[in-house]
Amino acid sequence: MSTDFEQNTAWIRRAQTDMKAFVEGLAARLEGDVPGFVEVERKKDGFFAKTSHIESIIIHTNNNDYILKKEGVHISTVRAKTVRGIVLKHEDLSLSVWLESLVADLANLSGEMQGASNTLHDFLMG
Repeated sequence: MSTDFEQNTAWIRRAQTDMKAFVEGLAARLEGDVPGFVEVERKKDGFFAKTSHIESIIIHTNNNDYILKKEGVHISTVRAKTVRGIVLKHEDLSLSVWLESLVADLANLSGEMQGASNTLHDFLMG
């Protein structure tokens, strides 16, 4: 019993450390890969501190806003259905489901933008 408990708590500690790095990496990747669609909120670690940490990441797609909030060691992920800037529905999702849905929406957005670009190119060149 004691060994299982110790292993479980060790995994929890490791996951907390990994999650901080994951959030930092995710924010950097999204800011670089889809600028203009991502908002990252950072907070300084202290009044005179030069370091900061991420409090939230918001990714805007055509129909959904994906919100990741980090509060201490806890992470919450939400998909908000939006129409013309008005939030119609909030869904709390597990991190894995949130990521899968985000990837799917970004793929759809990419496809739409590629289609629009091709159509514009054909119009201007044709």
